Amino acid sequence: MAAPYTAAPVLSAAGVVYEVDGARLLDGVSLCARQGEFVGLVGPNGAGKTTLLRTVSGVLRRSAGSVALEGRDLDSLSAGEVARTVAHVPQDPADTHGFTAVDVVLMGRYPHLGRFQVEGPEDQRIAHDAMRRTGIERLALRRASTLSGGERQRLFIARALAQEPRLLLLDEPTANLDVKHQLTTLDLVRSLARQGMTAVAAMHDLSLAARYCDRLVLLNSGRLVAEGPPEDVLTPQNIRGAFGVEALVYREPLTRTLSVSLLYQANGQGGPPPGTTVHVICGGGSGASVMFLLRAAGFRVTAGVLGAGDTDRMAAETLGVEHVPSGAFEPIGEEAHRRHLALVAAADCTVLCGMPVSHHNLLNLEAARRARLLVYAGEALAPEHDFTGGDARAVFDSLHAAATCRRPEDTPDAVARALDPGDCSC
Repeated sequence: MAAPYTAAPVLSAAGVVYEVDGARLLDGVSLCARQGEFVGLVGPNGAGKTTLLRTVSGVLRRSAGSVALEGRDLDSLSAGEVARTVAHVPQDPADTHGFTAVDVVLMGRYPHLGRFQVEGPEDQRIAHDAMRRTGIERLALRRASTLSGGERQRLFIARALAQEPRLLLLDEPTANLDVKHQLTTLDLVRSLARQGMTAVAAMHDLSLAARYCDRLVLLNSGRLVAEGPPEDVLTPQNIRGAFGVEALVYREPLTRTLSVSLLYQANGQGGPPPGTTVHVICGGGSGASVMFLLRAAGFRVTAGVLGAGDTDRMAAETLGVEHVPSGAFEPIGEEAHRRHLALVAAADCTVLCGMPVSHHNLLNLEAARRARLLVYAGEALAPEHDFTGGDARAVFDSLHAAATCRRPEDTPDAVARALDPGDCSC
């Protein structure tokens, strides 16, 4: 069920500024979270995610801007009113030495108790239910100080749930959690949002943020960079600008969830000159890892004619590699061959992979004759891959490679050798 974006804002922050010791940690940041939304805050270390959560919860006093909870100015609310509305799970919760796990969770009931009032049966029920939902019921009588990092993380989420907030703020809720409990925790937060709670979480894992959050807010150096649905925020351009890395952003073929794969540092030292292009002639899955590794090494990559349904075609589309598309098992036509030759001519180096060759794609092999420099990746034409009665072998024997490599992972070094034979560093 989609988040009810038309609902009234539970949290509304506008132009928030936070300064300390002359440093501006938040610079005019605005944030809106509506009832039923799960909003993720993403950005590099020092971007301002934790500071923003602490500011909108009232833990830190902003230097400028406004914050409203359910339409009421934060500054006009008492501490009790804020605590009954907002539960904040920080990265480093306060020391709980001497308390059992259930004692810590029961602390979440304090905003609902009168002065000198002790917890009653209903408070006990709510606390135990929160522990059950976070999977720590069996730890109820353990000293909190004896719990592992992951168990403590779930303990403080349980305390927040016992608070029965309408707005849940979480700072890196999956920190210290194993894979299973990362998914369990985020499934729980998303379920709470679907039931009407509003959740805002600072998240480190971009793929998990894309999978679970309705909207993302990207921060960098205390400023808002982008805000919106995950596919609008987690673009290669935004990731490059905020994190300084090149990334692939694609949908997993089975789950169709957005996924982010980090490749390499943007503008890193030791890579090829900007714009150095490597063309890959492949097919039948022979070039997928080669294209990925060349992209990761910093090369601009193009590819030849690739038919629909081919694994290499899917890899090229995922990687954003320019190629010449064709129908499944279609012979390469004159126009497709012309476009392919243009890509070969524009490349600084061409890699020929060990693809199967039939008369349908023989022109792909023919195009290798136009390469400025040619590198063989693996056994570029194995005897069992020649389905042309010897025509492919004749073309292959006319080619001359500047470098060869046996394994896909060696291809970037082989290309570097071909481009600069005098450089022995690779």
